[in-house]
Amino acid sequence: MKKLFLSVIGMYFTMVAAFSQSNAATDSTYKKRRLTFEEANLVSSYYRQDGNNSAVTGGIGTEKLTDISNSIDLKLSLYDRRGRRHSFIGELGIDHYTSASSDKIDPSTISSASHADTRFYPSLGWTMENEKKGATLGAGLSYSSEFDYQSFGANINFAQKTKNRSGEFNAKLQAYFDQVSLIYPIELRTRGNREGDDYATTPRNSVSGSLGWTQIINRQLQLMLEGEVVYQLCFF
Repeated sequence: MKKLFLSVIGMYFTMVAAFSQSNAATDSTYKKRRLTFEEANLVSSYYRQDGNNSAVTGGIGTEKLTDISNSIDLKLSLYDRRGRRHSFIGELGIDHYTSASSDKIDPSTISSASHADTRFYPSLGWTMENEKKGATLGAGLSYSSEFDYQSFGANINFAQKTKNRSGEFNAKLQAYFDQVSLIYPIELRTRGNREGDDYATTPRNSVSGSLGWTQIINRQLQLMLEGEVVYQLCFF
């Protein structure tokens, strides 16, 4: 009777262990399909420069300038029904800077050693990673705006790892469609825009493509080979 009791207890613990292992295996393979928050980053920087040999004024005058930058990005992710991981990244950045060269375009209105401007640049990105096949597909949109410059950008990229995950091939294509304000010196402006209320604009478009290969040699050595072609069309 005592032997039978110990056998029953042994069977019970065996069943509990098997059940817990089954749950652990299920938990390890299960991936949430809900959109989950992964991380957020807030980056700030401050840069200051000073000097008394400004190239803008022929080597005489201040070189003072400042740059205050702030950006925040958020990353969210989810898994679809096929087990692919989708990541969504949103970024918002604002820069405020002063530059001595920005204030010398109109000598009749110089009020300080430098002129201030603010740059605003949001962007959105998406990547889809198939962990089983080692393939990643991504795309993104961006925008940047300041007083005399506006830019719209788009990109698409692809990466494929080798079977042993020691090498990776990647390809990227991106394009930027810009609008540049033509701010001429005061002496060359027409009467209609001498006050700077309505500057003429011109497009400037850029397209670039790149191919790369990354190979892990050992724990201390990794090699990367990359080539890029850039084409820019200006209408100045």
